Formats: sequence, structure tokens, C-alpha cells
Amino acid sequence: MGFKTDTSFLRFLTMGARATLSVIDELRRMGFAPIELERYSTSNKIWSTKIKRLRLPDLLCVQTGLRVEVRAKASLEIRMSHAPNNAERHWDAGLRPEDVIALVPCRDVEGMPEIAGAPAYFGVDMLRASVDAKQLSALKAASEGSEQYLTWPSIVSSRPGRVLWCDSERLAVEWGGDGGPLRRYTYTLRGKRSYVAAGQGFAANTAILAGTPTGFADLTPYCNQRYQPLDALRSANIIDRYSAAKAIAFRPDLGDAARPVLEAMLNKEKDGRLALEIAGTASSLGVQAGLDHIHQALWNGEEAQLRMEAALIATEIGIRSGREGIATLLAEVAGNRRSFQGDEVRQAAAWGLGRAGIRRYDLLLDLLTDEEEDVALQAIAAFGSDTQEPVVRELVTRLGNRSLRGAAAASETLRIIGGPVVLRLLIEAARQQHHGRPWVLATIGRLPAESVRAALAGDALLAEVEPLLLVSSGSWLSPENTATSLGFLLKQN
Repeated sequence: MGFKTDTSFLRFLTMGARATLSVIDELRRMGFAPIELERYSTSNKIWSTKIKRLRLPDLLCVQTGLRVEVRAKASLEIRMSHAPNNAERHWDAGLRPEDVIALVPCRDVEGMPEIAGAPAYFGVDMLRASVDAKQLSALKAASEGSEQYLTWPSIVSSRPGRVLWCDSERLAVEWGGDGGPLRRYTYTLRGKRSYVAAGQGFAANTAILAGTPTGFADLTPYCNQRYQPLDALRSANIIDRYSAAKAIAFRPDLGDAARPVLEAMLNKEKDGRLALEIAGTASSLGVQAGLDHIHQALWNGEEAQLRMEAALIATEIGIRSGREGIATLLAEVAGNRRSFQGDEVRQAAAWGLGRAGIRRYDLLLDLLTDEEEDVALQAIAAFGSDTQEPVVRELVTRLGNRSLRGAAAASETLRIIGGPVVLRLLIEAARQQHHGRPWVLATIGRLPAESVRAALAGDALLAEVEPLLLVSSGSWLSPENTATSLGFLLKQN
């Protein structure tokens, strides 16, 4: 299912999520109150059920109304994906002139993307004003989405340095500070505007020194705006209404006035996606009709994508409000094979019960040996390091399960949870000599070697698990990337 998607896609998704998180952090430091507008733009979770959402900016400030679209850039430049013959895939689809695009430089560190520098902000109005159709690339391959790139010419230095001087025609810099020789260089701007001043320093590959847009977006004026989501609920524009519905959940000052308005909208809104967002916010404010709508979408809805969206929204409600009814609802969906056989919504419900959701690990236990392998795997992966001791004890007990599937699932779950409580309870079980002891030893042997050796220093039990520690974490072949590479080579037969 979703989590079997190739690792290259996961890498790009991770890069986008980390870039969005970095913009959230910076906006908060500037005094904004950003939330995700595009659902899970800060997550690299992959689902197979394709949810056709509105084209939305990634972030919304619930106090000012500022909307920000985030683009992660492995190679920093002002470039957007663009499908000229599909209005929904235009580079600026769903964006207003006053919206902002944040370009975030990223780099690869040991196979995973990391943030390389501060975001560069451009106003959508500025980008539209400087669009040059001649900068449209040839059609990308089908494997890349069959789109094209629209590029705004810019200058990004591949070496660090400082600006010497600049005028309307040229930009002079001195490169140095990276161990290479000092060198001076003058860029010819050719219609580009300089974004830097004399004496200003810059890092390699992380700063746009000049470009065809008139300049960076100034976010300061937005701080003085006061967003009125209740007014926006009456907008004819569906994106405005959607944004307002999401924002109200994060505006405690609007709760009393918003409840009756949202409840009334539930009976009128014809767009299923927006109706679910309205229901989610209403439910988090205590409106029972909102939760009823989500329940209806889960159990009686005909569209798989809306069922998935309802499960994700239910999880968000549980995180925000802590309503016990949400845990019950998710557990019922996750455990109901008859109604949802082969439906990814069961996996989404299991995920929502776990560490990324409401953390009701006790309700995941029965899913660890589910007949649907994808559901069982999702449940195993959903456990976190904060799993409560009674749940850990139950998992240790299950190592004595005479079902190989049950014992294996419990062992892997304990390995994922890890930590001192898991190790302590496993050591206690290893001394009891019950029939599940081989699984207990095998599980201890897959915990971090340093922790195990420290806990068992001078203990005869260490000699029993030491060979397992060597195989699991004492070999250069043990790290995941190396094991994956070796497995890939072995398939080339």
C-alpha cells in the first residue's frame, strides 16, 4: 500500500515536509501564527488512496490571513512546475496576488534532505508581473509528472563570499571562506535586479543574489493585518471558505460565534471536502453535528477518498480536543474488516491511533496480527517511544505467544518502542525461563547494543545476547542503507 512507495519519492516528500516546517518556525519567530492549510504538508506520510484536494497554499496564518506556498529546492532557483494546458496545474493555481511563495534551499546529508539556508520569499503578484513565457522548459518525462518548468532567471553563487559592489548592470563579488582561493567575479545582470548590498555576505548555494522579480516579499506589513475568518465563511470563493473553516479551529476567540454558523453551513455545503473541514472544526468546538457528519462519511460514504479524509480529520480532532469518542471511532474503523475489507481507511485509522495521532497504543494491540498485512504493519509502525508500561508489559507477554506471527509482531513492536522500560521488562522476562524466552532474547539482541551492554554489565545474560548484538548492530552491514544496498545487489541475479 502507501508505505511501499519507492524511496526516491519518500525523499522528495521528506524534503518538502522539512522545508515547510522550517518556514513555520521562521514565521513564528516573526510573530505569525501559521498552521497547515494544505493537509499534512509537514508530513512525509504516504497513502495510496489519492485524495483530490483543493489547490491550496501550504500554510495559513490564523491571525493575519497570510498564505504561504512552500517550495523545497535541492538546487536553489526561482523555478516552478507548470502545466500550461491544465489550469489546475498552473504554477500559481489557487494562489492570490497577495500570497507568498517561500523557496527553501535544501541539501542531501547521508541520503536524507536537510535545510541548507533561510527561505527566500516572493510575492505571487511580483512573480506574475515578471513571468516570461520564453522561460518555459520542454515537457518533462512521464516519470516526472509530464509537466514543464517555468523559470525566472536568477543568480545563486556556488561559492560563499561577500558583495563588493553592485549597480543596475553588474554585481561584483569576492569568493572565499571555503578553503578555496580568493577570487573576484562580476556578474552581468541582464535585466535582473540585485537583491544584495555592498558588504553583504552570502553562503554557497543558499542565497539568491539577483533575479527578474523586483525583489523579495516584505512580510512586515502582513503583521498589522487582522484576519476575520467568520467574514470569509461567506465568500463565494471555495478556497477562502476552506481557509476560514480551518482557521477557526485555532482561534479560541471565535468559538462561541462560530458554532452556530458552522452547524448551519454543514446542511448547505455541497462540496464534500469543504463539508468535512467544516465538520472537523465544528466537532473540535463541541458541535455534535460535526462529529455525526464525520461518522457518516466514514461508515456510509461512497467515496474512498472522502472516507480517508474523514479518518485524517478525525485524528486531528482527537489531537486538538482529546475527545474520547474519537479514539473509539478510530478503533472501530481500524478493527472492522467486514465493512472496510481492503480499504486503506483501516490503515489510516490505525495510524491515527498511534504516535502521529492520539497515542492510544492500547487500542493498537489487537491490530498487530490483523489478517490484512498492511493493517498489521501500519499498527506496528504506529507505536512510539512514549508507549505506556502496561502496554509494554502486554507486548512482552505476547512474546510467549505460540503463534509465530503474534510473537514476531510483538518483538518488532518492542524494538521500535525501545528505551529503558522495554529493556528492563525484557531482562525481567529473560530471567523467568518461560517458553517465550528465545523471542525475549532475540528482542533484547535487536535493541541498541550500548544500552544492552550497559544494563547487563557483569551479568551472565550478556553472554547469551552478545552474538545477537553483533549481528544486529555490531557489523558495518547492519545500518539500514547498507542492508538495503546489499539486498538490491543480491536481486541482480
